[in-house]
Amino acid sequence: MRLFTMAAVAALTFATVAQAQPYGGRGVSATLYEFPNFQGRQYRVTGETTNLPRQFNDQARSARFEGRWQVCENADFGGRCVELAGDMPELNSVGLAERVSSLRPMGRDGGWSGGGGRPGGRGVEGARTVFYAYPTIGGSDIAAGSTSANEFCRRNGHGAAVHYDSSERSPRAVDWNGRPVGSSTVLRDLLCRKY
Repeated sequence: MRLFTMAAVAALTFATVAQAQPYGGRGVSATLYEFPNFQGRQYRVTGETTNLPRQFNDQARSARFEGRWQVCENADFGGRCVELAGDMPELNSVGLAERVSSLRPMGRDGGWSGGGGRPGGRGVEGARTVFYAYPTIGGSDIAAGSTSANEFCRRNGHGAAVHYDSSERSPRAVDWNGRPVGSSTVLRDLLCRKY
């Protein structure tokens, strides 16, 4: 009986360690909690989730994020979305208590770098502009420049670019047509004017 108990404990420990491995080995995960201050039932996410299961959809009151995450109030990353990282003991502080329906890791660390910026994807809407944190084409970073910024905005149904940041580099950027250009500064924090 003792041998069986030790084998069961070892199997349970191995299963727990295997389950706790971060997404893609890169330390990206999100844990949602039913109540504030990380209390109550919890639900762990390690990748893009377009619609939380019924028991956690619009239920979370607090969360812990490893890596950066885009958290949205509607399924399929619709409605208001917020970028979050670290511990959030009260999701009400960002207006998302009992409102989270979809979430996904952001940036290269999470394996998703669209920031809502995939052609046909959604950015974060303001009164007169739409914001894209990590615009991409087919999952690739876009070489920085006003032509690329304007074309990205237009292909997503907006007016011209109002602002973009180009302080980051990528070893495998593409131009606004999706053709590889190699190492280049790339578009970040792109702000498009609404029509």
